[in-house]
Amino acid sequence: GLPYQLLTDADGTVREAYQVGRTLGLFPGRVTYVIDKEGSVRAAVNDPLRAGVHVREALAALQDQRTV
Repeated sequence: GLPYQLLTDADGTVREAYQVGRTLGLFPGRVTYVIDKEGSVRAAVNDPLRAGVHVREALAALQDQRTV
């Protein structure tokens, strides 16, 4: 029921395409991209170690794009 699409990158294909590295050299990196309807990246959130902060920053980026 979200007003936007989400992408889950289970096999890491998109992570590789966007050149997202590994966290601490061990874990797949976590970056959330906000991409507009034209396909332009409007925001990128990269806080792999603090999940709560990452979620808040990603939601704030989405809200900012709704006002544009």
